[in-house]
Amino acid sequence: RGAGRPPERGPPAAGRRKPPAQGGRAAMAACSAAAVMGVRNARKRASRPPPARYAEIGSERQRAFEKELMERRANAAIFRKYDTNRSGKLEPDQVGHLLASIGGEEPSEEELNYILMLCDDKNPNGAIDLSELQHAMQAWKTYIAQRDELQAALDKFDVSGSGKLEREELKAYLTQLNAGKEVTDNEVEWVLSQADIFSDGACTTPELAMATAAWYTHVEKKKKGSFACTIS
Repeated sequence: RGAGRPPERGPPAAGRRKPPAQGGRAAMAACSAAAVMGVRNARKRASRPPPARYAEIGSERQRAFEKELMERRANAAIFRKYDTNRSGKLEPDQVGHLLASIGGEEPSEEELNYILMLCDDKNPNGAIDLSELQHAMQAWKTYIAQRDELQAALDKFDVSGSGKLEREELKAYLTQLNAGKEVTDNEVEWVLSQADIFSDGACTTPELAMATAAWYTHVEKKKKGSFACTIS
């Protein structure tokens, strides 16, 4: 061989491949990812059939569809009415006006914050979006229907005068609901974990509505063969 001439190389050994360049690896990875996404999208398309034609569905399904459609339209109209600055969301003062139109009086600051913290869950932003509107209105209607009774209960068991039920006071309230049978500390902690929206370790009047609902539904339902399940 002449001086300075590079040595000749034979073909690569069988079974061995030359590693692709860096750009090649990226291209291969992109192709693989695209293939995976294509398969996933195809599966999604295959698993979701096209919407049924209105004329081809049963009368009961038509009525349910019409009812839901009317509710959506009504909610959209309510939302537009109170979204006075066209921000696409109901800010606290606007939510307050909406609740007042339902209950006949302005909610207290505590009640307003309760509704906001309870219902601002799909798109947490300190306001009520259209998707959260139905939940907010229903929660408010449920609360004001029992507000006087809840306030009377809080006044009775709030021996510390804090304006809320601390753990021992909540335990006494739940014991009364339990026909005088004392509840355990674990039960009190569980109820508090379900109702303590403000995360202060106690129950205000609005939170007492959630505590009461949680308590009444957290029961064992006996079934055949001594099988039991917890409803919560």
